[in-house]
Amino acid sequence: MPNAVDETSAVTATVFAKTFQPDPPRAIISEEPACDSEPRCHETQTELARANRVAIPGQLSASTAEINQPISAVVMNAEAALRLLLAQPTDTEAVRRLLACIVKDGMRAGDIVNRTRADAGDRHVRFDDSGS
Repeated sequence: MPNAVDETSAVTATVFAKTFQPDPPRAIISEEPACDSEPRCHETQTELARANRVAIPGQLSASTAEINQPISAVVMNAEAALRLLLAQPTDTEAVRRLLACIVKDGMRAGDIVNRTRADAGDRHVRFDDSGS
């Protein structure tokens, strides 16, 4: 006499196998005339340009936040160097270290600006909206 659990498992396995069979690959053949694809192409280009315009403010916002840190470091180090120069006796070695940090942070800020500019140049997308 067959076991009820075995029968249930067999039925479940059969239903699962039939339900989750992947569809065979199919070729997609467009029956639309070629002239219909040009407006769709233009529509796609317009949508890509819009998506790019939407993404740019977020990228600029992230770059602005990233560049704020080295600029703040430059200002704080310069203020500390000025205070050290006013102190008697002046600790010239500490001033030298602060000036080296200012140079390093200034270079870092410049690198961020150059990278952001290069990214903006790489992503600059312009489509002719004249329709020709």
